[in-house]
Amino acid sequence: MRKRIGWIALMFTALWMNGCREKLQPSGDKTDTDVTIVCHLPDGMSLSDEYTLTIEATDLNMARHYHWELTGVLDGDSVLVHTVTIPTGYYDWSSSGVFGTAGRLQRIRGYAKGQSTVGTGNVDIRTYLTSNNTDLIIAEVFFAGTLTPEGKQYTGDKYVVLYNNTEDTLFADGIVLVESKMKNTTQITLKPVDFRNEYFAADALYRIPGTGKEHPVAPGGTILLVDNGIDHRSYNPNSFDLSHADFEWYDVSTNPNYTDVNNPDVEDLEKIYCYTLTIWAPNNQGNTSLALCRLPDSISAEDYVARYKFTYDYIIVTKAGTFDMSATACKLMNNWVVDAVNLCPSTTYQWLVVDDSLDGGYTYVATAGNDKSRYGKCVRRRTMTTHPSGRRILQDTNNSTEDFFPTQEADPTYFMR
Repeated sequence: MRKRIGWIALMFTALWMNGCREKLQPSGDKTDTDVTIVCHLPDGMSLSDEYTLTIEATDLNMARHYHWELTGVLDGDSVLVHTVTIPTGYYDWSSSGVFGTAGRLQRIRGYAKGQSTVGTGNVDIRTYLTSNNTDLIIAEVFFAGTLTPEGKQYTGDKYVVLYNNTEDTLFADGIVLVESKMKNTTQITLKPVDFRNEYFAADALYRIPGTGKEHPVAPGGTILLVDNGIDHRSYNPNSFDLSHADFEWYDVSTNPNYTDVNNPDVEDLEKIYCYTLTIWAPNNQGNTSLALCRLPDSISAEDYVARYKFTYDYIIVTKAGTFDMSATACKLMNNWVVDAVNLCPSTTYQWLVVDDSLDGGYTYVATAGNDKSRYGKCVRRRTMTTHPSGRRILQDTNNSTEDFFPTQEADPTYFMR
């Protein structure tokens, strides 16, 4: 605590010396609240670098947006402190910055969600190093399905594209595709504590099989995971040929009225856990979060479920009243996650079900869950630049709002070209 107080004091001095201690006021608005922003830098930072830091605030009730640009030198401090004057409100805060010089740049991003400026003068923002991913990432998600020429919903053609965004050959063996239990459209109060900074509740986990080096992925290479690995155009001309997929998730249903399709020419993912006894597919309305993870020591499905299945309690507020509830899922520890994407229709967002360090934003294919325009649409990661070899380098800042194009025409071969 003494060391932290010392850092803050030093940082105030540094900001005074650099002329940045004065309060900044967003133009054109009544300013009636002073807010001190304390930006905590992550471990592993070089604390003697120049920096450019952007702080942003979004008023969740009034749809107002403010941002400030700060520059300076860290001079050994692991926190940045700044005071702004802003209208009283309920805000989402974020910070993003670049530290260092060409050739050794470090990038950070951090968030503080749902902060009221009433009765408090401080906002603490935890930040994280970004663009340091050394594993496969999610490049494209297609979860809504397509429509037949008759306008009927067709759902067996959902898919997820994984991408090697590094300069090394990676192995897909052991990568687990995960869907969250909780929904980004329904905010709840977890009790007795909010566990999202340690783990999140997983509702479906399917793993790529292999002993460790059976499935190499070259730089710029892809892995296509699909619901049914068949040529769907035979059943719906508005769909795709997914018979070339690398893997499909296959479920042995307990209900003879709902059976899965299994193509013996497309290898099955290993089913670790799933909430349904019939057939799983990612949420059709795009309300959940998807993630990639690696379980420790290639833990077996049986061991994982025995050790990490749990029941959690929560409070939910509805028009009918406030209710105490409970749910069952599996713990997925945050330090196992290699990538995460929050999905949520653009007008129904309420909160993020995974920790900000995994994904600080969300992306979408429609404005509302029942929006029929979502069919045939995907979310696709942005290309940041092109490597001299010609392969794409995709944007990966751990913020799906910025990293993904929403509402794109689905194309499972897009990143293969």
